[in-house]
Amino acid sequence: MKSRVFFPFLAIFTVAFLAMAGCLSPSPQPAAAETTPLPTLPPPPGTEVTETETPVIPTFTPPPTLLSSEDINLHFIDVAFGGGNIFLERLPLSTRRTTISLNAGRASDRETVEAFILKFNALSQSNKLFENTKTGQSGDIRIKFLSPDGLKAVDLSSEVGWLNREFSSGGVTFAKVKGYDIYINDQMEGDQRTHYLLRALLYTLGFKGDSLRYRDSIFAFPENNATSLSFLDEKAVQVMYGLGMDNGMTVEDVKRVLFFR
Repeated sequence: MKSRVFFPFLAIFTVAFLAMAGCLSPSPQPAAAETTPLPTLPPPPGTEVTETETPVIPTFTPPPTLLSSEDINLHFIDVAFGGGNIFLERLPLSTRRTTISLNAGRASDRETVEAFILKFNALSQSNKLFENTKTGQSGDIRIKFLSPDGLKAVDLSSEVGWLNREFSSGGVTFAKVKGYDIYINDQMEGDQRTHYLLRALLYTLGFKGDSLRYRDSIFAFPENNATSLSFLDEKAVQVMYGLGMDNGMTVEDVKRVLFFR
């Protein structure tokens, strides 16, 4: 009886002793092996090593065009004096705004003219144009849109016929100007329609000549389809409607103002 009690007690004691000694604690996990990067081996002897480079595509920058005040003045003389006029034919100085009327045409034509009016008024120091165009034929400058046959019937002969002009090419008439009456071919479309509408309007404002030197000018000859004033064209408007120019001045009068002031 005593031996039955003794052996369980002995077993319990032995287990406790081993636990205290650490024999029954979980075995430690082996540490993770460190990865050592392999060295980069040099290429075999005689092997050519080429470096990969990102190709650089050169960009072409055109040289700037340098324009002088003389360039501006000469361009003005070219576009202000045509083959027939020997006097400046700009609008006479006036504090009253010049009105423009449109007969027929499209909504886009009215927008083109009114946008030009804003540009002109910003450039001019003297005369101003009335900003709202009229409908019909009651304006100081009258723009009428006609069929090709109707345009063909417009007679440009008058006592000042040398100041009138027909814009045409290849047997097609695009516009006619007779005094302050402008006749536009209503069959034109797109840039061509805008170009000749503005070109004819500028003609009535005194720009009777052409530019043989600047292809981007709205006054270029042969004709182009420019739909806005170039930098030099804007300067020409500023000169024409500045405070030093007046209707009836000769070329020599203009040169004295431009080159000797």
